[in-house]
Amino acid sequence: MTEHGERYTPELAVDLRIPTQPRISPDGLFIAFGVNPIGHRDKDQTSTIFVVPTDGSAAPRAITDSDHNNVAPRWSPDGATIAFLSDRPERGKAQLHVIPANGGEPLRLTGLEGGVAEPAWLPDGRSLAFTARRRALAGEPEPKSDIKVASEKPRPRGIAVVSTTGGPATMIGPRDGHVGAFSISPDGTHIAAVVTPTDLLDSAWDNARLLLCALNGSNEREMARFTGSPGAPTWSPDGRQLVLIGSRLPNLDDNNVYVIDITSGGITVLDDRGMTPNWVGFDGDDLLVHQVHIQHTHIVRTDPSGDEWDQLSLGDAVDSGWIESGLNIDSRNVTLAFTCAQTNRPPDVYVSSLGDSAIRLTDLNPHLSQCALAEMEPLEWQASDGTTAHGWLLLPPAATITTALPLIVAIHGGPSWQWGNWFHGTWHDWGQLLAVAGYAVFMPNPRGSTGRGGAFTNANQFDFGGGDFDDIMSGIDMLVARGVADPDRLGICGWSYGGFMTAWAITQTDRFKAAVAGAAPTNWVSKIGTTDIRPFNEWNLGQVNAEPDRVWERSPMRYVANVTTPTLIVHGEADVRVPVTQGTELYLALRALDVDTDMIAYPRQGHAFTERAHQLDLLERLLGWFDRYL
Repeated sequence: MTEHGERYTPELAVDLRIPTQPRISPDGLFIAFGVNPIGHRDKDQTSTIFVVPTDGSAAPRAITDSDHNNVAPRWSPDGATIAFLSDRPERGKAQLHVIPANGGEPLRLTGLEGGVAEPAWLPDGRSLAFTARRRALAGEPEPKSDIKVASEKPRPRGIAVVSTTGGPATMIGPRDGHVGAFSISPDGTHIAAVVTPTDLLDSAWDNARLLLCALNGSNEREMARFTGSPGAPTWSPDGRQLVLIGSRLPNLDDNNVYVIDITSGGITVLDDRGMTPNWVGFDGDDLLVHQVHIQHTHIVRTDPSGDEWDQLSLGDAVDSGWIESGLNIDSRNVTLAFTCAQTNRPPDVYVSSLGDSAIRLTDLNPHLSQCALAEMEPLEWQASDGTTAHGWLLLPPAATITTALPLIVAIHGGPSWQWGNWFHGTWHDWGQLLAVAGYAVFMPNPRGSTGRGGAFTNANQFDFGGGDFDDIMSGIDMLVARGVADPDRLGICGWSYGGFMTAWAITQTDRFKAAVAGAAPTNWVSKIGTTDIRPFNEWNLGQVNAEPDRVWERSPMRYVANVTTPTLIVHGEADVRVPVTQGTELYLALRALDVDTDMIAYPRQGHAFTERAHQLDLLERLLGWFDRYL
């Protein structure tokens, strides 16, 4: 922590630079990765692809422009060329390009309606596979009418290949459905693909199939079925096994590592051991698993049967930081690339020879070293029913508690997510911004959070606002008893599920003097009836058609007459996950009750905000609201 320095501001928060998708060259000597601003200055996003030597001998070098969205770098098998996606032909529509690894002029390989995704080299290095809309691959035009027909909304994608010298793309399969992710076998003869009926998220409910087929799409067979969105499949070096992370009913949030034998079709499900796996890959005959244990990340090595587990140490900086999912191992199974954040530093790119201390290869936000930032203290407490809960406390930089501080509770989304020891100073993660403004910040991980295995993540099914709410309120009581929190100056805020819990809290208690509800579900009956993830919400809350009272009973709007807390409501107008009308319902109800309230709706923004101006406005209003009432 820098005790005396510049104040961390919303302007700094929306100007952070974030690395994405590090990929190691086949010889292990270089890493290609993307860098994008956290706040984009226009409605269309931008990102730049860099290359950096793995020994840290030189600074990262840009190989693309920064005026377009250049993403998903993929090394050719010989390491001479990098494939990537870019919207330089038409903003917002990604097409496949290749560029010499040492820089030069990119060659565009596709020009398909709706763009392409998921680029992957074939082992021979002469062709690239990708996904694209089936209609575009068939040469069929998209409907030109702006009339929205529900049955025509799906745009399923299939897998196609194109030569690295250009030419027409060829559809290779699977027969039907939408391919969300796929992987080509090491010998280039087969494809493993995660396929759902359509590209709409609600069609993935208990209907995500892992399919195996020949490279030309023939001999298709189903290997396994999952619910939700399983991770991308990964082949073993010998092509005999596949691994992925997914879940299957009856437990949607019970993510596990699945090891699938290609020949027999046998499936081994590894015990989560009270943790949450986020990524899995092969290290020779063994597996590497990235997992969250309580509130920290680890990388562990295990055999495919899960009998023995060995936690890797990657050096103090990484072991004490937050390793992000999406790691990459080179083809020789020697080098590991990943991004890792610290409590006082957003993610940077790291590299490690497996088991050795990692080297940090980037310094994307050097100015933060001059900022006074809060430290994060891990917390543990008991809820009223005896459940052990965990979370974090941030205090104003260099604060010495002589009198209790105003406390703001920040609740994460999900609920199957968590607060970890990363940098909480973005448009979405508000801990540092609130702490440097003078508040104590409490970030709980109540039941329903990840990091403690599937049983804990499933613990608030059909109980939103029950045990999870008690976990939060018990944590506040603990901080009041410690003398940290002033019980007369409590605030609450959150996004998505955190927004729901904020709206729920103000209908259940008058202890909070100010609230900010972001993208908040406020009426589960209408939310489930208008969202893009209806089956997932119903799994958590109940079937609206069959048991509407059960769903209504856990809706903040049912109890809105109890609210006295001044509440700011913020929402993206283009949010399909939690439609903006959820915010409108709460806002109009509070106005009718003469409760201090306001609602800010941001044009073009979805469930996640991307435009810098809107991110900045949100953060300034957040701080202004709490300053006004606390």
